[in-house]
Amino acid sequence: MKTISNWNFHALKSKTVALFKQGLTPKELTQSILVSALFSIIPILGVSTFLLTVLSLKRKLNLPIMIAISYLAWPLQILMIIPFINIGEFIFSVPQSHHSVEEIIASFQNSFFGTLSQLSFELLCGFGGWLLTAVPFFIVIYLVSNFLISKFSPSKTP
Repeated sequence: MKTISNWNFHALKSKTVALFKQGLTPKELTQSILVSALFSIIPILGVSTFLLTVLSLKRKLNLPIMIAISYLAWPLQILMIIPFINIGEFIFSVPQSHHSVEEIIASFQNSFFGTLSQLSFELLCGFGGWLLTAVPFFIVIYLVSNFLISKFSPSKTP
């Protein structure tokens, strides 16, 4: 009995590891991780999984890694909603809204499309704040990581 369950565990483990590797180069793996981290903190709840799926299919990235990172980054997404909205409101010079994270989450849980219509301006400010802060930050990280990968990865020629 132990042999069967032990075999199942090892088979499951090897299939899982193979699923996450998917023949990725270090550059592709880095791109999968950074793209998923960037889109996982977008300040609109419920859209990151869809965006990551589309991006992974279009750019041939590793979807299992991207979804795993998305789930791990969910607390960061929640923490960053209000700061992104505040940054967007500051950038667009509009009066600051006084919504709490709890109100926004409850609104999304109650009605996704209702929240999009009720809080559309705040979410647009949050998207603008994300676009103008997180995107440049991740571009810099991507460029630095590509430089480090090209500098320290073993060369393919003998």
